[in-house]
Amino acid sequence: MTFAIPALALAVAVTVPVIAQDNTVKTRTKIKGDDARIVSMTGCLRQDPLTHAYTLVGTMAAATGDELTTNTKVKTDVDKDRTTVKATTKTDTDDGRIVATGGSMTTFRLLPRGGVNLSRHVGHQVQVSAITVEPGHHDADVTIEEKKTTDPDNGPDRTTRTKTKVELSRAVYGQYTVVSVTPMAGTCSAY
Repeated sequence: MTFAIPALALAVAVTVPVIAQDNTVKTRTKIKGDDARIVSMTGCLRQDPLTHAYTLVGTMAAATGDELTTNTKVKTDVDKDRTTVKATTKTDTDDGRIVATGGSMTTFRLLPRGGVNLSRHVGHQVQVSAITVEPGHHDADVTIEEKKTTDPDNGPDRTTRTKTKVELSRAVYGQYTVVSVTPMAGTCSAY
């Protein structure tokens, strides 16, 4: 019996670090659209409690080409008594031109496309890739390719790849259809 208690304590001490471990998640999202304006936005995702409409309070990098590639890296460092999350994101276009809001905070109306779950990200900082159909067109053909690699410090890497082709109809003016969402570091300060 006296041997069982120290052995149990050692087993618990060895399993605790496996539960809370450091990891890095890298996501590369490539979006191509015909007759569409593709944008990347970063900010705080909110949902109106009455209408259930989604908004993002943040900044936008608007693509002027037909293709947008966003690379996001989120590093989570779990220590004994605190967790640190660092996130970086970089957006490029096929022609190298990006028009940004320059840090100016703006509110954007968002509409999730089928298969995109925004509700679990409400109240958090996110990076979204979204599309709006260009004026004079009724719809746009869009291809979304995503590669996500999770690299835990104490385990094997996992990589998933998806490719989706959709046809998006024109939304209400000023509303963006979200085609991908990536969580960033932490919750919103004023939510």
